[in-house]
Amino acid sequence: MPTTLPAMKARLGSTDYYILSMKAQELSDKVKIPRELEGWEDMSVEERYQRDLNYNRVKSQIAPYFANDNSRFFGAVIVAAMNFDDNDQFEPLSEMLIKGVPNLYKTAAASIGFLTFKGGEVLVPLDGQHRIKAIEFAVSGRDERGREIASIETPCTGLAQEDVTVILVPYESRRARKIFTRVNRYAKPTTTGQNIVTDDDDIVAVLTREVSNELIGARIVKFSTNTLNRSDRHFTTLAIIYNCNIAIITENFPHGKVDKTQLPSPEKISLYRKKVHEVWEQLLENIEVFRDALGDTESKSDDKRRKIRDSNLLGKPVAQECLVRAFVRLVNPPTNLSMDEACNNLNRLPWAITEENLKVWDRVLWTGGTDGRIITKNRNLSTYLVAYLAEEKLSKKNKTELLERYRVQFPDTEREGRQLPRISAF
Repeated sequence: MPTTLPAMKARLGSTDYYILSMKAQELSDKVKIPRELEGWEDMSVEERYQRDLNYNRVKSQIAPYFANDNSRFFGAVIVAAMNFDDNDQFEPLSEMLIKGVPNLYKTAAASIGFLTFKGGEVLVPLDGQHRIKAIEFAVSGRDERGREIASIETPCTGLAQEDVTVILVPYESRRARKIFTRVNRYAKPTTTGQNIVTDDDDIVAVLTREVSNELIGARIVKFSTNTLNRSDRHFTTLAIIYNCNIAIITENFPHGKVDKTQLPSPEKISLYRKKVHEVWEQLLENIEVFRDALGDTESKSDDKRRKIRDSNLLGKPVAQECLVRAFVRLVNPPTNLSMDEACNNLNRLPWAITEENLKVWDRVLWTGGTDGRIITKNRNLSTYLVAYLAEEKLSKKNKTELLERYRVQFPDTEREGRQLPRISAF
């Protein structure tokens, strides 16, 4: 049965295209995922230019968002229309208007009109196939194999009649492939920090923003990238705070991975918030380097933060993360130090960047002399070493495992007989 929809015709470069809205169910019904097209398996590499669907991503992230969140919203999907003749299926208002309409309106009316689907069209997604498949899953509550999706509380049948913005391009194989390639090649993924700033469904991101704004000071938390340059005024990065908060939550509430796709119950949110704030308040007040760096968050202390970063490992974000994660280990079983005791022990570690101190962290957290650099790939090992040096209680087995992991960082000729470092402060 023919369907007529209001549409606007536009042109970019040599491509004519149409902007319209379609009911979500109608769009889902008309779209064919490339793999579902007849003869897909026999197509050449050039013809099979569309990437495969990541069904796990659709089921675990996109469909639950569509189904469970009444404030759902997403951008236009781009489709190529097969069996579509734009000369015959789009009728501009300029051809229907009676005489006497002002010229200004006539010009606009030439690009606004009605687009008719006659029933034999096939829409192929050039951008948005995961969102289109998620509509189908959200409305039905079932995945591609007909199984119920546990994270969808109730199938969202109302979504079927909601409006989705569509950019439609008449299908021509080479043009469609080119559009797909350009749209996906030059789509720049957002940074970790940008995701944390905007995500309201991830409780860790929500609490990370709170810590940044309320406890540290947003001015000195860098979110645009995940690292600090020597000239940066910042104390830390949003991504580091996020990693620390994951550790705080998982160590204090050991019930598996934190769900980052939807907020937990209000009761859990309250518990998480209380613990995260408690830990950060303790550390920012009682870890000496943190307190010095944050004594004044205004511009007059920016140079002080830079000097701390040049002279002390705790001025560097990765080392900060390792300290926070070690702190969480120290105050939880089996060590069970008080928060004050844990801070005191951590303060006594050799954080200042000197030739002697760096021997403790060599090949694990730091490489090179006083002008060396942080080793970012060893965060877990560095965390365990920090906790060990701060008097974490380790079983004989765990200590042996730590020693083995420590020795592996050194060349074969230096491993035999090498022991875990000790410091004289204890």
